[in-house]
Amino acid sequence: MCNLKKTKLGICLLIAIVVTLLSTGCARWPEGTEPVPGESEYQLKITAQVLGELNVNDGIYYIVLDNNGNSADGPGGEVADWEDEYYYIQLDDWGFDFTQVEEGSSSIALTDSLISDDDEFQVTISLSDLGEIEESIDFNVVTTDLDNNTYYYLDDYLTIGTTLGSMAEDYNSSSDLENDEDDFDIIGVIAEIITL
Repeated sequence: MCNLKKTKLGICLLIAIVVTLLSTGCARWPEGTEPVPGESEYQLKITAQVLGELNVNDGIYYIVLDNNGNSADGPGGEVADWEDEYYYIQLDDWGFDFTQVEEGSSSIALTDSLISDDDEFQVTISLSDLGEIEESIDFNVVTTDLDNNTYYYLDDYLTIGTTLGSMAEDYNSSSDLENDEDDFDIIGVIAEIITL
């Protein structure tokens, strides 16, 4: 009889442990250890869409980023005017490349990149790859011909905070580009801070 009581007590204890574990769930990060913007878990995902189709045979698509946190001086549309501390992602006939503007800078690995629906590209980068970050990142999307003469860019660069879930977006339905330049007319940009 004593063994039966021990068995029942063991089963009840096991059930109590299982119920406790199932009801508490699990957290992605234990309390107090969530990633912060400078850690590799924080990612910046940017999606850009053009009016026509992506055309890397006749042009280049750029996303240029300024991490200094001073929203008064974000990147413009002229490639030659970009400051050395800016970073950029370039899509051309060789594919995607991520690097710093400063001459001699090495390529940086993108977390993810893709081209979808022939009119949209998306890149994901680790915020830790942008060096020391302030509270926000300014960025612009620029299209050029093969000689880096600008076709189009966002008139007002976008600013995104570095906290999880921050978003920035721009939708533009008009430009002064010719119909044969629709492939370089940016009509939508969405950026979001995510985690892996």
